[in-house]
Amino acid sequence: MHIEISHKPVRAGSISPNRIKDHNSGRITMLICLRVHNNLQLRLIVARLACGLLLLLASSAAGAAASAAKPIPRIEKTGNSIRLLVDGSPYLMLGGQVHNSDSSNADDLNQALDVLAAWHANTAEVPIYWETIEPRPGQFDFSSIDLAIQAARKRDLHLVLLWFGTWKNGESQYVPEWVKRDRQKYVRVQGPRGEETKIISPLCRAVMMADAHAFAAVMQHVKSVDRTERTVLMMQVENEPGLIGVDRDYSDAANRLFDAPVPNQLLSYLASHRRRLSAPMAVVWSKSPQSGNWKQVFGELAPEAFSAWLVSNYVNTVAAAGKQEYPLPMYVNVWLIEGVERAGMWPSGGATVNVMDIWKAAASAIDILAPDIYYPKFYDVAAQYTRPDNSLFVPETNFNPYFVGFAYTTFGDFNGIGFSPFGIDDAQKGGRAAIVGAEFEDTYRVLRPLLPLIARYQYTGKLHPILQGLANGEDWKESIRVGNGLAANIDFTATFDPVKGRASGMIIELAPDDFVIMGTGFDVTFREMEGPLRDAELISIEEGTFQGDRWVPSRLLNGDEAHVSLPEKSTILRVRVLR
Repeated sequence: MHIEISHKPVRAGSISPNRIKDHNSGRITMLICLRVHNNLQLRLIVARLACGLLLLLASSAAGAAASAAKPIPRIEKTGNSIRLLVDGSPYLMLGGQVHNSDSSNADDLNQALDVLAAWHANTAEVPIYWETIEPRPGQFDFSSIDLAIQAARKRDLHLVLLWFGTWKNGESQYVPEWVKRDRQKYVRVQGPRGEETKIISPLCRAVMMADAHAFAAVMQHVKSVDRTERTVLMMQVENEPGLIGVDRDYSDAANRLFDAPVPNQLLSYLASHRRRLSAPMAVVWSKSPQSGNWKQVFGELAPEAFSAWLVSNYVNTVAAAGKQEYPLPMYVNVWLIEGVERAGMWPSGGATVNVMDIWKAAASAIDILAPDIYYPKFYDVAAQYTRPDNSLFVPETNFNPYFVGFAYTTFGDFNGIGFSPFGIDDAQKGGRAAIVGAEFEDTYRVLRPLLPLIARYQYTGKLHPILQGLANGEDWKESIRVGNGLAANIDFTATFDPVKGRASGMIIELAPDDFVIMGTGFDVTFREMEGPLRDAELISIEEGTFQGDRWVPSRLLNGDEAHVSLPEKSTILRVRVLR
C-alpha cells in the first residue's frame, strides 16, 4: 500500500479519497486530496480525519498480511486416520537426514541439502545442538537454525529440526559445557555400584528446566523467522532418549521412587487402555497385580518401565515448553530393542515396544513415537508403531539399497507420514555410496509427483506396495488382489540382491479398472478372477506422471510395447483394463 496526500487550497471542507491500482507492480495507491481554505480550525479537523483514515488503512493492510500467512503444520486425527497437514493439506515427508555435525558447517550442510534436492526429496532432517545454541546460561545463538532454514528454502525443501538437548543416543553428549562441568547442580545417573555415568539423570529438575527453557527459546525463534513461510514443519525432541549402558538410575533418590508405589496416573492409563496395549506390555499387565511398587507391578520389565516413566515425563516437560511458544507437531525417535538383551543395551526408558504405552500415558505433548528402523524386519517394527494413537513415521533408516523400497511400504501398507534414510550426504563420496544415492534418487524421482495422490488414497485399501524378497519364494513372483474380481500378478525381472537392491513399487487403484503402476524391476499381468481362466484385456498403457491431480502422459505404449513392464529405471504407467 502506497499513500499520497495532496493539499489543494480550493473549495473548503471537501475530502476526496481515490484508490488507484498500478497493474504492473500490483501496488495500490491511496490518493487523499485535502481541499481546504486558510481556516486553521477546519484544517486541523481535516488533518485529524486524514490521520484516522491512514491508521485504518494501515490496520487493514496488517490484518490482510496476517490472514495471508500459511496455516501452522499440525497432526490431524479423524477416526482411525492420522495425517500431517501442511498448508492445510495432507503431506507425506519424502526425506533424508544429514550427518550429526553438518549443522556446524555451512558448506557441509549446503552440500548435504544439494543431495536431497537432486533426489527430488521434499523434506530435510537437520540437527540443532543445545551446546552451540546456549553456550552460556541465558545467552542464545540461533545462527545454526537460520542457516538451516535459509538452506532449505533455497532448495524448496521443508525442514524437520532435531533438538539434540539432554539426550543423544542415550547419552548427554550435546548438553552445554556449563552443564557438563557443574556435576553438583546438574546431577548424573548412577549405576548399580554407585558409579557415575555420562548421562544426565531424568530426576535432575535443574537440567530439565534448563533444557525446557532453551527449547522454548528455540521455538520462539523459529516462530519469529518462519511464521509466514512455514519451512519448519515438525520438531524432534531429544534424540533417542533414554539411558545407555544402564537399565535405570540407581541413585538414592531413584531407589526410593523405584520402591514406592507406581503412580496412579500410569496405573489408570494402562487399565483403561488394556485392549490397546502393545503385545509385550499386554503380557506384563495380564500377569500384574496392577498395584504396588515398580517391581511388583512390572516384574522383569520394572527397570525399563521405571526409566520410561521418568524419561517420558522429562521429555514431555521440554516439549510442552516448546509448544507453549509455537505448537508445531513434535515426535520422539526410538532406538529399537536389540535381540533378547536387557534394557541398557538400547537406551532404557526410550519408547520401545516394551514401554511405548508408558510414553503415551506420560507424554501428551509428543504427537508421534517414531522408530529408527535399521533392521531388515521393517514390517514387524512398522506394524508395532502403527496404532490408532500413533502414525508411522520413520525418521531414520539405513542408507542402503535394500531399504529404498520400504518407502512404498511406509506410505502404502502402513499409511505412514514420512520416510527418511540417515546420512544421505554420504552420496557425495563417490564409489559405492554414490551408487546407493542413485538408487534412492531413482525411487524418489517417481514418488515425489505422486505423493499427493498417495496421501489421498491412504486408509482406503487402494494402495498396493510391491517389494521383492519379503519371504521364501517371493523373490520371483507375487500376486495382489486389486479392484473387483482382478488379480495383479507380479513377475520380478530384477535379480534380488540385499546389497545391490531389489524390485519395488506400488499399484494405485484410481477407479474401477483404472490403475497407476510405479516402480522398477517387475512386470504386471492382470488376471480375471471370474469366468474363463484368462488374462484381462487392456484398453491402454500410458507412460507419464502426475502434475497435482492431473495425469500428464508422455508416451502411449502399444504394439511390441503393449505390456506392463517396469524396467531397471523407475517408471510410472497408467493402465486401463477392459471388462
